[in-house]
Amino acid sequence: MSDTIETRAQQALDRWKEFWGDALQAVYLYGSAARGEYSSKTSDINLLLLVEKADYKRWPDAATLAKRLGKKGFALPLMLNRHYIESSADVFPMEFLDIQLFHKTLTGEDIFTDLQIDRNDLRLQAEREIRGKWVQLRQSTLERGNETIEMRNLLGMTVPTWVAVFQALLFLQEQEVPSSKSEVLKRGCAIADVDPAPFLEIQAMRREKKALNRMRAWELIRQLLNELDKLIAYVDNDDSFRLSS
Repeated sequence: MSDTIETRAQQALDRWKEFWGDALQAVYLYGSAARGEYSSKTSDINLLLLVEKADYKRWPDAATLAKRLGKKGFALPLMLNRHYIESSADVFPMEFLDIQLFHKTLTGEDIFTDLQIDRNDLRLQAEREIRGKWVQLRQSTLERGNETIEMRNLLGMTVPTWVAVFQALLFLQEQEVPSSKSEVLKRGCAIADVDPAPFLEIQAMRREKKALNRMRAWELIRQLLNELDKLIAYVDNDDSFRLSS
């Protein structure tokens, strides 16, 4: 983590400490800044606040502070409590795996390193995300196929899902998960024998805010759907996606 991000994160931490007082038990940095891929042009700084017994009467004031910090490059913070995290790991295993793998504890206890993530839950969510995005892409292109900007935005919105899915595949295969999202896509595609080219192009398009013409947008969607067909076949046949009893 760069000195600039650490300084800014510390400033935000001080503001939230002042706001929540003793109710604030821990603060974690996650996302691109924790992965070492932060870009001032395209990235926000993501914080997760562990707040016990949050007073909802203070929620409007919390929203005001979050908005102020948003103007300084911070995403809306995740404000959760320990019970919610521990009891929701079966529902959001991919999201919590991402934080577990790439986070920095700014204050308080690190509860993520030893958070139990069940492999069956991870398998189920990964498969659900793959199949869900397959349907969404097919339906959305029928609806927005003549709107190039909409198609570009649709493709860009899928990038976090592909990173999380291939991250889960690497984890399930007990392989090292690299901090570089591009490497995650490459290594995950290699496991499933899928061409990484469309995934990498969409990631670069999102990161660099590249424009697409209508012809290239359709070509990318075609390539992506073809590779998703292969990915679904992998999910159907690979032993790592068969639930253990």
